[in-house]
Amino acid sequence: MLEAKTKDRVMQEFDTDFLLNAPEIYIFAACRHIVERILAIQAAATAGEISATRYREWVSPLSFQLRGLAGATERFDIVFPVNSEGVFSPFFWRWFNWWYDYRQSLSPRKLQHVHRLQDTYDPAALDYRPEGHWVNYRAAAALDARGLNASRASSGRGSD
Repeated sequence: MLEAKTKDRVMQEFDTDFLLNAPEIYIFAACRHIVERILAIQAAATAGEISATRYREWVSPLSFQLRGLAGATERFDIVFPVNSEGVFSPFFWRWFNWWYDYRQSLSPRKLQHVHRLQDTYDPAALDYRPEGHWVNYRAAAALDARGLNASRASSGRGSD
């Protein structure tokens, strides 16, 4: 089941125009989607539902896309969102958590409204933004460096 969902929902590589021009809320939505997919794959690996090989196959392209999206956040004054080793900076995670918590604070009805605005590319979607500034927000990573490599994944059936 996870395999079908993963293959169907893996986002295609983002085009340059999207990375250069998409409003902040759209970049966050794309980041959130990828982070949630990686977390679901990690949960499956931890539960022994998928092998380490499958984990690497599924997480690798998602990690690559997330790095590209994180790089696009430089337009929002995030300095070095990803370091040269491909590790996401505390600055990226502050920004991500700031948006994520804001999204979680919206009522289901309000969230549905925002999604409709985004789906139709309505400029009113840009009115929905967290208060304050991300720079003072918590830097806890939703994914740690170990979460983006296969050493954390185990099939529970021996190595592949």
